[in-house]
Amino acid sequence: MKVQTKITLLLVLVVATFLAGLFAFRAYDRLKFRRIADERFAERNRSFDNFLTKHGEKLETLALYDSASDQMVRAIATNDLQWFRDNIARARLESFGANAAWIYGPDGVPAYQVNNLSSENLPPLPIPREGFARVFEHKEFAHFFTAVPQGVMEIRAAIVHPAKDFKRVLPPSGFFFVGRLWSRPALDEMSMFTGNTVKLMPPVPSARENYNDEYGLLAFSQPLYSWDGKPIAQLVVRNQSPVIGELRRSSERLLLSLILFALILFLLLMTSLVRWVRRPLRQIMASLTQNDPKPIERLARDRGEFGELARTVQKFFDQRDNLLREMEERRSTEEALRHSEEELRHSQKMEAVGRLAGGIAHDFNNLLTAIIGYAELINACEWNDAVVRQHADLIRKAGEQAATLTRQLLAFSRKQLLQPRVIDLNHLVVDMENLLRRVIGERFRLQTRAEAETGTVMADPSQIEQVILNLGVNARDAMPSGGDLIIRTANVHLDKWRAPQISVSLAAGDYVELSVTDTGIGMDEATKSRIFEPFFTTKGPGKGTGLGLATVYGIVRQSGGGICVDSHPGMGSTFRIYLPLDRSPAERAQAELPPVEKSQNYETVLVVEDEEIVRELVCDVLSEQGYYVLCAPDGHVALQLAGDFDGQIHLMITDVIMPHMNGPELATRLAVTRPEMKVLYVSGYSDNDIGNHGVLESQIDLLQKPFTPQTLARKIRDVLQKRHHAQTTSV
Repeated sequence: MKVQTKITLLLVLVVATFLAGLFAFRAYDRLKFRRIADERFAERNRSFDNFLTKHGEKLETLALYDSASDQMVRAIATNDLQWFRDNIARARLESFGANAAWIYGPDGVPAYQVNNLSSENLPPLPIPREGFARVFEHKEFAHFFTAVPQGVMEIRAAIVHPAKDFKRVLPPSGFFFVGRLWSRPALDEMSMFTGNTVKLMPPVPSARENYNDEYGLLAFSQPLYSWDGKPIAQLVVRNQSPVIGELRRSSERLLLSLILFALILFLLLMTSLVRWVRRPLRQIMASLTQNDPKPIERLARDRGEFGELARTVQKFFDQRDNLLREMEERRSTEEALRHSEEELRHSQKMEAVGRLAGGIAHDFNNLLTAIIGYAELINACEWNDAVVRQHADLIRKAGEQAATLTRQLLAFSRKQLLQPRVIDLNHLVVDMENLLRRVIGERFRLQTRAEAETGTVMADPSQIEQVILNLGVNARDAMPSGGDLIIRTANVHLDKWRAPQISVSLAAGDYVELSVTDTGIGMDEATKSRIFEPFFTTKGPGKGTGLGLATVYGIVRQSGGGICVDSHPGMGSTFRIYLPLDRSPAERAQAELPPVEKSQNYETVLVVEDEEIVRELVCDVLSEQGYYVLCAPDGHVALQLAGDFDGQIHLMITDVIMPHMNGPELATRLAVTRPEMKVLYVSGYSDNDIGNHGVLESQIDLLQKPFTPQTLARKIRDVLQKRHHAQTTSV
């Protein structure tokens, strides 16, 4: 017989025996308990109902007798309090086993109340005037319970009527209520009468009316209802039954027998399993673990299944190791080659674009600074006519468009200098809604959902705005017939498996997710693999530069985040950006400032710029603003001018990248002789000459090229006011 057959037969035997015994035990036990419980339940109900009837006879008699009284009808009608005190007194209540009485007029207005509970503030019955009709609807007498400060009180009530109106034909002349408090002595009396333990409990929504427990305790509960039919308490009756206890012990003995029988079968099964299964399996596992065929040499001579398995292990033992080694080497080689190829290709692209962007930014932004600056100066001249101003404005706009292209190149190659601060993505998304609506047009349904509970991140707000704007424009172009655009924020946690799938630089942790979803044409796999490449576009000639998504990619990566896209043809696209969560409070955005007025302090400013056209522009602007200007084409001349000048130099404006001596080196050398002088750097391309990995330090003041005359004047005023504030604070 095969091992599988042996094990199967043993398992079937154990399961069948156990199920049969358990089924018989449960069926027999339930049958006995059900029969006894039904008999006890009926007996207890009869006993309890008899007690309630006997317990309430005096109370019901008082209510029925006193309510059929002409004198009470007259006393209610004339509000005769003296009659009430003489006839509805505490002594009369005690003689009928009552604790309180309430008399109401036919309109539900209280007429009189009395109690023998030593309580002067026993409240009226909690029945509204309109509730009297419900209490005595289709009946002349009422029986219910109510809650008073002393506990639960049983109420017997009747309609007040003349003595001759024994059939209650006439309208009620009033209402008479008498009550008895269910105190601890009353419950003890009930327990003695019924032979059970009686307790009052708070009402529960799903109380079991009849139940038995494992300790031979038979119990049932009965709710006590208020005048409106709602339960105000739960009467719980318990009875210890010797019969149930004996049944329980009998059930325990039967269960113990079943456990003993199952234990014997279990030992038999374990012995068989150890001999037929565990021992050969351990030999095979030892052979595999030790990488040695000796432990299974004896087992290989067996004619059973495990002998065949042992021979198979011996046959392929060496081949397995060789095959696994080959596959591992091949896989490692292929992955290494593929990864190296991707990294090399991406590195080459980044290096090429970075060099291109750096060369363009340094030289091209100098020209753009002059173009934009002089165009603004021409536009500000009072003697210019409208045509000249229009042409100057067009020159300025063209220069700004060229500057945007340069910034996009720097953004993708991650060469731009960021000025990060703690911002709230929720506020930023909501604030950009109006701008996005104007950009994408009215054919699109825009929704902004700021759903992140904590949306603060460390990033450059202007760059994140550029990301949202670029993604919004990209979504608009993907929906030529209109559609939905949804911008959403959310808090997510990326584990150690999910984070590297988005970007190799992302670590596990908490992130703020910024998603942009459109219902456009979607993308296939080939397009998705290239969307972040520079100058790649699926749009027609003249409709795109191919730098929009490349710029988004560069800004996100330089901000320490990651980006991924989920898209299918015809099903729209969703771009998801993950930025590390920063729990610091968000910094307030700076409000727009009015135009800068001319300086009245005549401060001295040293301008160091190797590009002549930019230097002349800056010097002209500063002179117009009321500053005394010293101009130098390089660092050596600047040192000489500073050494020959006897007065105080309040501020030095220097380019970052200059021949012979760069801006930071010049500032360091002048700080020795002029420590009070402030420094403002200007540059169109930093390449970490002034920033730490592209991030500007907070104590460094920088103005990026190209800039306008007004921007330059405002920045100078901010730096000088910062110096003045620092001096005032130190004093």
